[in-house]
Amino acid sequence: MKTIQLLGIIGDPIAHSLSPAMHNAVLRKGGFRYFYLPFHVTPQKLKDFIRDAVILHLKGFNVTIPHKEAVWQYLSWISPEAKAIGAVNTVVVSGRRLKGYNTDAGGYLRSLTEETGFRPREKTALVLGAGGASRAVVYALAKAGLKEIAVANRTRARARKLAREFGKKLRKTRIVDVPFDVSLINRLLPDVDLLVNTTSVGMNRSAFRGLRLDSLKKSAVVSDLVYKPRFTPLLRAAKRRRLKVHTGDGMLLHQGAQAFRLWTGRRPDLRTMKKALLQALKLK
Repeated sequence: MKTIQLLGIIGDPIAHSLSPAMHNAVLRKGGFRYFYLPFHVTPQKLKDFIRDAVILHLKGFNVTIPHKEAVWQYLSWISPEAKAIGAVNTVVVSGRRLKGYNTDAGGYLRSLTEETGFRPREKTALVLGAGGASRAVVYALAKAGLKEIAVANRTRARARKLAREFGKKLRKTRIVDVPFDVSLINRLLPDVDLLVNTTSVGMNRSAFRGLRLDSLKKSAVVSDLVYKPRFTPLLRAAKRRRLKVHTGDGMLLHQGAQAFRLWTGRRPDLRTMKKALLQALKLK
């Protein structure tokens, strides 16, 4: 009888994670001899966890805040995509070798195109926020052929750094930073094909004040990475204007599916994963 192998996710905090529900549902249905666990790992305990992961023969684990950069120093190999984005969210353990990947970018792009029909080539996007999630989104959109991406962040220096760094790496896309000023953003919206929120605004039903979505093109898509609530005030406002919307659970689903394939070598049942994810969202 084969022993059960462990998978998991590390973060601080971690109790809110929906990944265990999503992965365990598909592992059970597929008859996999794996179990996916949440591991509460503080920054001070990261090194100890990496040591224990090898000892316990973990097959792999996801990485969330605040470890996506700190985990690099313990990895034997990092994928070119993860290096370019500047963050690792998936680790594969092979003996004593740990390999780092980023599935956020691919997960975001796949969910966006499949759920909304958005075609990035030669389009323009405005991305709100300049953190780790923003980096994955900007990278994915630029690699897919967007013509121009503007990044707005309340701390403009962070947006400027992101724009300069990615502008050098992804030269076919014009990447610029703009002030996080609502009046300026409203003036930019008529030329935007895709509006993406990567900030925490939307959690606890918080909202952007003064944002005029009525100036967006009828063909524009509004995307929000916040997944609880699933339909944030931003997305509800977009729906009232009959714009296409993209909810944050799609990125979570598809990045998880890519990680699953890296660990098991097999494609997961996406319907099972999505059903478990949406059920977990209702319970959280």
